[in-house]
Amino acid sequence: MKRRMSDIKNLYERYNAMPTNELEDILYDIEMSAALTLGMNTYTEQQHKQVLRQILKERNVDISRLFEA
Repeated sequence: MKRRMSDIKNLYERYNAMPTNELEDILYDIEMSAALTLGMNTYTEQQHKQVLRQILKERNVDISRLFEA
């Protein structure tokens, strides 16, 4: 459990230093990749998505608009 928290903290720090538009692109790419593999997400992808969604939410980004057609 301690390792997992450390991993998430490192991801958070790394992603939080990036511009919002890059974070949106990364989240979109991960989500689309999962859609192409019938929704099969790896543990690592889940960690990245969790951190990206958290940061984007903190930046008041409407995540649902990223996936509108």
